[in-house]
Amino acid sequence: MDEKHYRLLTRTAIVLTVAWVGWTLVDSGILEREPGAYELDAARKNLEDGRYNEALVLYRAAFDENAENLGALRGMAQALMAMGTEAQQSALTAPKSAAEMSARALDYHTQALNLYNEAIKREEEREITPIRQRILGVAYANRGILRDRMGDHYGALSDYGKASLLEPKVAEGPGFLIRFMRNQTERPPTIADRARYLKAELSKPEDERLLKMPALDARQRAYSMD
Repeated sequence: MDEKHYRLLTRTAIVLTVAWVGWTLVDSGILEREPGAYELDAARKNLEDGRYNEALVLYRAAFDENAENLGALRGMAQALMAMGTEAQQSALTAPKSAAEMSARALDYHTQALNLYNEAIKREEEREITPIRQRILGVAYANRGILRDRMGDHYGALSDYGKASLLEPKVAEGPGFLIRFMRNQTERPPTIADRARYLKAELSKPEDERLLKMPALDARQRAYSMD
């Protein structure tokens, strides 16, 4: 074996050893994580797997443990938004319970909107750093999606615009890896796609507008960078 390959193998072994030691320390609890970190990890997994109630419980536990945990606050909003969207879909597919499901959707979405409003307000009161700017961009994108689903299309357009300015990448939508993890074979509509569509429709006379397409709108997923 030549010297070059030997050095490469040596460095690889060192990196793997350090990674293993680090994981062992974290897993054993020797290295303390921030309060609520474990709840956030589990909540994100539940959210991605569609277990929204379980995610909400865990996000709420993390927030109760640390009221400065804005990631948990945004997570609660995201879970409630997903629960509201599920109720909206149920209202479309089950006419007999449409009124009940529509009321439930409005309740979940209203709670989610209040949480996003609080999270955005508190984040903007903090010192802006590159990572916080990205987080704000994602929060505005998600609040825009929520406003869109609640019928506040002008409010949604405003939030989509702010999101694109704060974090331009958010307008591109999730990349291949995220879509693979979510089992999304097709590229979902992005906030940029939706903003262009809304602008075109809102420019038409009111009786000619088509602002909701439930089958297509349901494919749009909330963003996550926390």
